[in-house]
Amino acid sequence: TGANLLLHPVVGMTKPGDIEYYTRVRCYEHVLKTYPQNSAFLSLLPLAMRMGGPREAVWHALIRKNYGCTHFIVGRDHAGPGKDKNGVNFYSPYAAQELALQYQHEIGIAVVPFQEMAYSHKSKCYFAQDEFPADEKPAA
Repeated sequence: TGANLLLHPVVGMTKPGDIEYYTRVRCYEHVLKTYPQNSAFLSLLPLAMRMGGPREAVWHALIRKNYGCTHFIVGRDHAGPGKDKNGVNFYSPYAAQELALQYQHEIGIAVVPFQEMAYSHKSKCYFAQDEFPADEKPAA
């Protein structure tokens, strides 16, 4: 398509148990090697995660719009705080996608919803949950 890719990970404070940013950045640097030269760029965003769920996803879309992006990928449980003290998720898995999609025209950035991925032992590859082969169950 001739498009460019901005890998723009948040590298500030995150919640306990998240992968520290040095490891994440090394992973992004490795992924960059798979793209044609000068088509993908890595820029670190020194921002603390607020774990604000859907509203934080909209905020992240605004930030990426300000960096010149035309599209923004929102995955499952984007910036979700996890579970409450009773073990119940604060937000439904795709609530952030729904809110970001609702405001994408007002923000001026196209939201690209991304399904959770799961591994298929039979096919030896990953599939989006909604495209997973019907004759098997996703790996746990």
